[in-house]
Amino acid sequence: MTTPPAFPAVPPDAAASPFDVLLGEVDRVLGEWRQLVATEPWNRIPHSRLIDSFPEILPKLFRLARAGETELGAEVRELVAAAHGTRRRRDGLPLRAVADEWTLVQLACWTVLRRHGIAEDAARAALARLDVLIDDAIGVTLRGYYAPELDELRGRGLERRANPDDRRSGESNRRDD
Repeated sequence: MTTPPAFPAVPPDAAASPFDVLLGEVDRVLGEWRQLVATEPWNRIPHSRLIDSFPEILPKLFRLARAGETELGAEVRELVAAAHGTRRRRDGLPLRAVADEWTLVQLACWTVLRRHGIAEDAARAALARLDVLIDDAIGVTLRGYYAPELDELRGRGLERRANPDDRRSGESNRRDD
């Protein structure tokens, strides 16, 4: 992630954690994000569909990060896949844009945190936690994006296994030549 330019000093709110700031400023994060995506060549879809489920997803993401979670919960996964990934495909967003918009969410979070006077180290630590969840969100978004193809593969032994130990004994991920 590229470090954005520094902002003028703002008196920090010593009681606020980075995640409290983000939770309290979801609308500002979305506003910053909208400004960032405004220059993207893929930003041709109507505003209401561009924002889509982000107002619902972001607070859940911020709470998970604050709790130190490393993956999205089942409810958030479903929301991201169906209400975000599937819609992005219907709107004709190129695949690259699906990942790029999440990167721009991170940049928007950085901007809001720094404008609130959150120390750089604390902002970086918060974004590192968010980065793990955003990586998961990108993968889940892609599952929603490719839902029709993945549905066709169901029952053919190609489903994702949650645990590599779920393989039957003697099976391997690679064939021996």
